[in-house]
Amino acid sequence: MLLNTKIQHKNFEAGEFVDVRLRTYEETIACIESFPWQSERERIQISLTNPSITLEAGFNNFLKFALFYNGKFVLHYFNTEKELYTKSVYKIEEAYPYIKNLYESEIFDLHDFKKEPTWMQHNLIHFVTQDFHYSVTPSRIKQYLVESSGINFAMSVFFILMMLFSGGGKLTPLQASGFLLFYFFFFGGGINLIIFRNYYLFAKGKILIMSKGNDVFYFGNELNPKKYDKHDILQVTIYSPGNYRNPASLFSVVKIEFKNEETIQIPNIFVSKYAIEDKLYQCPQVQKSKLQLVKRDA
Repeated sequence: MLLNTKIQHKNFEAGEFVDVRLRTYEETIACIESFPWQSERERIQISLTNPSITLEAGFNNFLKFALFYNGKFVLHYFNTEKELYTKSVYKIEEAYPYIKNLYESEIFDLHDFKKEPTWMQHNLIHFVTQDFHYSVTPSRIKQYLVESSGINFAMSVFFILMMLFSGGGKLTPLQASGFLLFYFFFFGGGINLIIFRNYYLFAKGKILIMSKGNDVFYFGNELNPKKYDKHDILQVTIYSPGNYRNPASLFSVVKIEFKNEETIQIPNIFVSKYAIEDKLYQCPQVQKSKLQLVKRDA
C-alpha cells in the first residue's frame, strides 16, 4: 500500500512541506531514519508545525511523526472530524507499530492515544499542504477591504447612530444615510479608497510566491515572475502607520532592497505584512510608522 507522505523542516510555516510523494511503509521508515532529528531539534519551539514526517490517509486523516518535549518524539493523529490525538514516545522505533497500523488498517487504532482539546483551534492548517501563491483575486479583494476599511465603516455607523439618538430621533433615514456616506468617504473612507486603488492597480496582474522555509521566492508578472533569493536581500523596510486612529492604519507596504541595488515593493493587498515579515524573518528589518504608496509600472 502507498500513502502520500511529506517532510517539514525547522522554521517552515504552517502548511509548508517538501518532498511530497507516495511511499510504501518501508520507504516511510527509511525516510524517518534518515531525517536529521538531532540537528533539527536545536532551538525549536514545540508546536503542531515542527520538523516532522506527515502521512496522509485520505479524507483529511493525517498521522504526523514529529519532535516533542524533553528529547521525545510524538505522533499526532488528526481526523476528518477535526479531532486531534497524541502519543509520545522516547525512541523512534516505538512509533513504527502505529505507522504500520495506518498502512494496514482501514480504522486507525487510537487505544494508546490521548485526545487533545481543540475547541476554537484551526489545526487543519498544520497538516494540509498550503498554497503560497498570492495574487489579487475577488475573494482576496473582499477580505482586504474588510480588513483595511471595515473598522472605519463601523465607526461611521456608530457615529451616525449617536447622532440619531442624541438628536431625539429628528434625522430621517435618508438624512442619516447621507451623513453616513459623507462621514465615511470624507473622514477616512475616501483616503482608504485612494490607497486601495493605488495598491490594486499596482498588484493587478502580478503574483507573489513566497514561503518561510524556502530561500527562493518569485514576484512580478503572474505569467513570468522574477526569481529572487533571500540571501541577496540587504534590508526589509515595513511602512505602516500603526496608529489605529489613522483611517489608513491597516494599509502597509514592504520594501525589499537587494545587494545589487534593485528594489521591489509589496503592498499588503497580496498578503498581510505580518506574514511577509515572518517569511523574511532572517533578513534585517526596519519598521517605519508612515504611509507608503506604490509606484505603478510604466
